[in-house]
Amino acid sequence: RPGYVTHVANQTEPTDCRTLTMSTLTSPKKTYVVQHPYGEGDKQTLRCTAEPEDKQQLTFSCNSAGTDTDTTIFIAMDTDYNDYALYYLCTTVLSGSSKGQIYDNFLVARRKPDNNVPEKVKSLAGGINWVKC
Repeated sequence: RPGYVTHVANQTEPTDCRTLTMSTLTSPKKTYVVQHPYGEGDKQTLRCTAEPEDKQQLTFSCNSAGTDTDTTIFIAMDTDYNDYALYYLCTTVLSGSSKGQIYDNFLVARRKPDNNVPEKVKSLAGGINWVKC
């Protein structure tokens, strides 16, 4: 099922503004999968996988065209389980000219594209000047 990153705290390159395809594999063990277009002209696919963890976080290992690109920790800050989720991301780059760099960001993901930041997110993340995707 698709998910849409509608707003970010920091505009990044490559951008965190993406349409995400999400799924859950159950065999041989439960694994969360997130995929999205990637690379110059979005001609490649970045595939990220994570196994369940005890906390409200998932650590995704991401790969594109056989190369490990990054490790990203997703922490769910808030969600209504129906329309939106507020995430904190911390990404460690594993390859390319930015290898070793660490980036962090907040993002709002929604089930449908939307121009507005949910009121609950605004109240929880006060002070963030959200950038519309």
